[in-house]
Amino acid sequence: MSIEHSGMAAAVPAIRTRRLDLVAITPECLRAEMARDARLGELLACDVTPEWPPEVWEPHVWELLLGHFAEHSEQVAWHRYILLRKPRILIGTVNLFRWTDRPGEAELGYAIVPAYWRRGLATEAAEAMVAWAAATGQVQRLYAHTYPHLTASIRILERCGFTLEGPGTEEGTVRYGRELG
Repeated sequence: MSIEHSGMAAAVPAIRTRRLDLVAITPECLRAEMARDARLGELLACDVTPEWPPEVWEPHVWELLLGHFAEHSEQVAWHRYILLRKPRILIGTVNLFRWTDRPGEAELGYAIVPAYWRRGLATEAAEAMVAWAAATGQVQRLYAHTYPHLTASIRILERCGFTLEGPGTEEGTVRYGRELG
């Protein structure tokens, strides 16, 4: 993994993995998504898959992030688009949500559009975000929520060093956690 400046969000270094660029989700990008025009691809200098956005990337997420960034602009770097490098195409998101009442923790979330499932791309992105979070020194603990029947999601968490902790906060979910050290 390397970190470098690139693309529209040059103020926030991109995280580069073997196959991916993880670039900051900015308010401008979120507004382009909400408008559903061609600007998102232009802003990210990439193609946008016709499957965009991922199923779990619901419109309320855009509003949540815009509000969050308005109060905590420094947290833009903790929310990333996943761009496949060759061909350069937007395929997902990976996020570390930080809440003011738990400053030493962050919640990992990720989503890939179905056409790119089962290629290890979500794992590659999640591993890079976990490593990035550890390198910042700003959080000591990560956690994630998923459903027990989403075995691919559970495998991603396990590959990233997360272990099952018990029931999640939403009905039917489970919580996984990991200490950073």
